[in-house]
Amino acid sequence: MDKSALISKLAIKNGLMLAAVSIIVSLTLHFIDPVLIYTSFAAQIGIFVLFIVLLVVVGINIRKEIGGFWTFGEAFKAYLIISLILALTATLYNVILMKFIDPDLPQRAAAAIEEAQRAMMEKFGMASEQIDEAIAKGGNMQEKLEPTFKNIFTSFGVSLALYGVLSLILSAILKKKQPVTFDSFPKEG
Repeated sequence: MDKSALISKLAIKNGLMLAAVSIIVSLTLHFIDPVLIYTSFAAQIGIFVLFIVLLVVVGINIRKEIGGFWTFGEAFKAYLIISLILALTATLYNVILMKFIDPDLPQRAAAAIEEAQRAMMEKFGMASEQIDEAIAKGGNMQEKLEPTFKNIFTSFGVSLALYGVLSLILSAILKKKQPVTFDSFPKEG
């Protein structure tokens, strides 16, 4: 199998594995507290750090399996495949979660987000009228969370863009050129 095909195969395998981990983490958090991921900054940061670590580990493992060296382009290809799998899986998972598993989650999450925003603004000493105005400017949160075609498409696009940027960064960090050896130079003769 050539190197490019091997990278694709390994990226698909690892992308599916990370997608499964993502769903397990999301379901676990959902069963602990369905609105935790929407209201807890610490939970969001924790999940973000966990996935950065997992993406780095996966990248290093793929690089090892293809011989220990890969170019930026090869690393980016692998991460792009993984990103596409993660974005698709997350989008499908959210649709299934909000349409079938917990259809009133958008309403509860919107109420919890508004409550958390209100509490934060009160801590900063904002007046009640200012808080109401700021929340009104934010728009209807429940509409933003409902799994409509527009929201699904937007969510997928934003996920893919964020994973794309992360792919660029990780590819730049994890690229590793094969050292030049004297064996690689043509012999004079």
